[in-house]
Amino acid sequence: MKISLRFRHVLPILLVLLTDRAFTEFVIAYPDDPRLGLYNYAITGFSLLFIALYFRQLSSLMRRWLLVLVAAVGLLALESYSGWGTPFVYLHVFAKLLALLPIFALYGYYRQHPLPMGLLMVLVLVGLATSLALFHPDALSLTAFLDTERGFDVTSALLLLLPALYYFNQYLLRGGLLRLAVFFGILALIVFLQHRTVWLTTALALALNLLLIVTHRVEGLRLSTHRLTPLLLLPGLVLALGGTALVLDNPLVLRKLESNVADITNADKQGTGSWRLRQMEAYLPFVEEHPVAGMRLEGFELPVQFYGDGDRPVWADRTGHHFHSFYFDRLFYFGILGVLLVLAVPIWQLLKRARQPAPLSPDTAVLLCFSACALLYGFSYDWPPYLYGIMGLTLAVAPPLRMPARHPAGSLPAPLRVADTPVPSPALPLPA
Repeated sequence: MKISLRFRHVLPILLVLLTDRAFTEFVIAYPDDPRLGLYNYAITGFSLLFIALYFRQLSSLMRRWLLVLVAAVGLLALESYSGWGTPFVYLHVFAKLLALLPIFALYGYYRQHPLPMGLLMVLVLVGLATSLALFHPDALSLTAFLDTERGFDVTSALLLLLPALYYFNQYLLRGGLLRLAVFFGILALIVFLQHRTVWLTTALALALNLLLIVTHRVEGLRLSTHRLTPLLLLPGLVLALGGTALVLDNPLVLRKLESNVADITNADKQGTGSWRLRQMEAYLPFVEEHPVAGMRLEGFELPVQFYGDGDRPVWADRTGHHFHSFYFDRLFYFGILGVLLVLAVPIWQLLKRARQPAPLSPDTAVLLCFSACALLYGFSYDWPPYLYGIMGLTLAVAPPLRMPARHPAGSLPAPLRVADTPVPSPALPLPA
């Protein structure tokens, strides 16, 4: 009997996902432990190794993008040596560029090796659920909900969206009430954790996924009656059995939900949205003074400009400025060029693939929708390290297809060389 070793192909993406706090908490109790920084350095080394091993798998566009990234790091090192006498004076700033390396590492790896998607989703879901149950069991109580004691960081709550999308598509493809129940269970947990940004990104990702389905862009998925009926009836059945009583017997729950919705609709006046707005206003003059390439290393030396209640800065100087926005962070440190360095290629490539008539596999649609919702997530938070890994995986399994050229009637196209044929996307397996 031949033993399949395909499960090993889940390890590279899993190593990147393990940078999330929900997983590191199994080993390191304190979020400020310096060993967490060492693991991020290890991910950088792992990425460089994989880039070297799978460089031939990078497309020409990905190679050019990597070359631009290397040039940006090199110029920053020259600036550091010229102004401070050492090539890497503030690693905090360099890390914002090196965070892109997992994109190329996982792109190269998963262009050659298929990902066991079902196994990855099981591991992610079991890991997140175990972390929440072991380390934050109190966060699952009604009291914790009313007191906004979330238990999970926003990055961990966002990661829940990945298996939610997966099991939704698997239900539409293969049916099964268990898959449907897992989807609704994850969705309920996302709502319960009360990270409002994750609420919005979840809504966007599901809307994009449904748009792909109704426009027949996902292979094998159709909104048929025998799939839609349980999808609509199961939430109503749960509410009838116990959910309605929970809300009616505890009007504070309803008020809490109303307060969360109000924080979303009035983000500039209340909640954490107003806090982010005040932070941006404090730094906006510096962004406007350096719009193209940002402040870079001088930005790290800039004293903290954001003050809380009283006259004390929110963070200590020389620890970074901790922007709660991916876009504002990149604009401050690297300007418009820094934003384009991260987003230009993925947006171009994924939009190009989404517009092509060839259907996507259900698993590829999951990764594409999850990656797309990162654009909305970036308005409220900086991207976590694992998002760059997922972006590389998405680009690997959803490359734009090379469409055959049109030829005049009666003429025959020249035969394609082997090197001209597109590398097929890995066929992502379905769980049993």
